[in-house]
Amino acid sequence: MKKRLYLMILTAFLWLSWVVPVVHTAELKIEKTLTQADGLVSNTVLTIFQDSHGTMWFGTTDGLTRYDGENFRTFTTEDGLSRNTIGRIFEDPQGMLWFADGVLSHFLERGKPMDMSWMETPLSELDVTMYDETPERITRSIPLKGVSRYDGEKFKVFTTADGLARDTVKDIFEDETGTLWFATSSGVSRYDGEKFNNIIVNGPIGMDVLPDWWNQITALARDTAGNFWFGSTAGVTYYNVQKSHFRYFAVDPDFSPFQEMGKTGTANITDLQFDRKENLWMSREGMDEENSGIRRYDGKKLTIFPQSEALPMNSVDNIMQDSSGNLWFTGVKNLRPTINETEESVSMVYNVVNAGVSVYNGETFQNFNTDDGLPSNRVWSVFEDSSGNLWFATDAGAAVGLYLSSEK
Repeated sequence: MKKRLYLMILTAFLWLSWVVPVVHTAELKIEKTLTQADGLVSNTVLTIFQDSHGTMWFGTTDGLTRYDGENFRTFTTEDGLSRNTIGRIFEDPQGMLWFADGVLSHFLERGKPMDMSWMETPLSELDVTMYDETPERITRSIPLKGVSRYDGEKFKVFTTADGLARDTVKDIFEDETGTLWFATSSGVSRYDGEKFNNIIVNGPIGMDVLPDWWNQITALARDTAGNFWFGSTAGVTYYNVQKSHFRYFAVDPDFSPFQEMGKTGTANITDLQFDRKENLWMSREGMDEENSGIRRYDGKKLTIFPQSEALPMNSVDNIMQDSSGNLWFTGVKNLRPTINETEESVSMVYNVVNAGVSVYNGETFQNFNTDDGLPSNRVWSVFEDSSGNLWFATDAGAAVGLYLSSEK
């Protein structure tokens, strides 16, 4: 009797083991990749955008390419573009497109050696001639910068001469009134269609952080109450639009309000994104060996996500939320810099490991790379078009495909 009962229990256990559902991981199915051979001006694609007419735009390191599904056309500074490095594309309510360098251009020099030979040169031998700042000299020596607007026929460039706070624009946002907000390295500029009004975000005096570091804005996000959050090199600033009130947050260690004369390190915020649950996600540039550079603030506490196989980065430069609520993160893993010394020169080499792209489905992270069909592990940004296709801007072209979510 005991033997028979044992066999029944064993059989039931094995049957239950067989019917346990298998957890399937999500898949990324890359369908095609566009490169210079197809018509792009450069294989290093920094950002991708689809306008209201369905036309695709590709911002690269060497210009801007438009693709209508059949034909490619490239625009550069010779066509009126303010600069050839385009890392941010935005469309306003009137259908005009805005192009800026974006925070991504800041990452382009990673991995290249920095010549430090001048450090051994006697001061008397260094060229310290004062720069000639005459208008003619500036026009010839400094490339045209600022933000470009395209009306379908021609470009118009806006610079500090038009009221823009600074010619380097990192992010663009539009509020419900149609006012455009521009994140610059000297504060935030608001454009109402006629003129610019600038907001200075200088923070409190800190022991580690200078006040003007708070004013170097790199990212913009807006909460459901209509108030703005500014990411900067120092931390995150909350801006109450109605009261013109600022509140400063130090990202480490716990996202607590920054107190006068408090002590905090630099944050180097690169992007901000609210998810569907109104959690504020923030990414940063770093060199930590353990954490990923991604933080989430739920209104009460800050969660720091560690590096892992699914999140193999410590410097995240872009966050994108798709139509299903998934969050996509692009970035790299920065290694400690090394010094390369030869008889002719001394250089600092910033070593980088390209990390592919990671996605968060609300519960877990998953990483995709060249093994999953991406043309390169250096992914700059992700964009979702009107058909639900995902476009990946990489340094080996623009890849498009589908994200097949996991089934449980």
